[in-house]
Amino acid sequence: MVYIFTAMYCEAHIFIRQFNLIKNQECTWYQEFYNETADIRLAVTGVGEIAAATVVSSVCSIYRPTQNDLLFNIGICAHTTTSDGVFLCNKIIEKATGKTFYPDMLYRHNFNEGTIVTGMLSWIADHDDTQMTVSITTGNLYDMEAAAVYQAGIHFFGPHQMIFLKIVSDKGVLEEVSKEQISLLMEKYQQCIFDYIDLFSTISLKSGNCKDHLCPKNEQLIETFCADLHCTKTMQHSMKQYIRYLTLSEIDYVSIIHNMYEQKLLPCKDKKEGKQRFEEFKRKLF
Repeated sequence: MVYIFTAMYCEAHIFIRQFNLIKNQECTWYQEFYNETADIRLAVTGVGEIAAATVVSSVCSIYRPTQNDLLFNIGICAHTTTSDGVFLCNKIIEKATGKTFYPDMLYRHNFNEGTIVTGMLSWIADHDDTQMTVSITTGNLYDMEAAAVYQAGIHFFGPHQMIFLKIVSDKGVLEEVSKEQISLLMEKYQQCIFDYIDLFSTISLKSGNCKDHLCPKNEQLIETFCADLHCTKTMQHSMKQYIRYLTLSEIDYVSIIHNMYEQKLLPCKDKKEGKQRFEEFKRKLF
């Protein structure tokens, strides 16, 4: 299942039309649309961190996403420079607290990448924000939902299951933005967004057919590899995410592992050395 969260209906209309989504009439305090055949569910959260976190938590509590499901947060944002287009967020900062979050970037894409700052109020260019924990710097994106969606979503999805796509609508001048303009902007970039959703849906379907994202013939090798690295629970979780990507991308990671054993780099004597070898493994592959 693909879960899409937008702040406003004018951001959601392209998905409702494209995927023939039906409105859930039983949902009364926020708008929800779905197509069970297409495995798409969309919710309009409303603007702001509190509204976004509340709706994401409600939807996920009701439908209980699995490890093969995906969360997309898609909508408009401001940009502090003259850049425009669609951005894939590789770093999310909550302005009020200074907390930073990193969605996993496992798959190739054609979007620009950027850091997005989430604030409780709309960002206005040249506005004095010195009292805030985080100041808006040149080159950042700005919205009012991403950090909240991430923090609510992480209770139900892994970092590799959450994707944040933002379309630049303005440069901090609210008077330039209207619902009609947002609708046109979403339509302008709709095809590349649809293609990306289709790509992730295909990958998710393939990964669902691979036990725990590991090919059976290599499962024992990975278990031994993790043990010899003295992997913590966090490292094991990260390793499985990398192996999932490498398996689906048909990248030969097995030879790299065997080569590390041949060079007497494994097994490691302790966790500290294991972390170093883990970083070497990632560098060899990426």
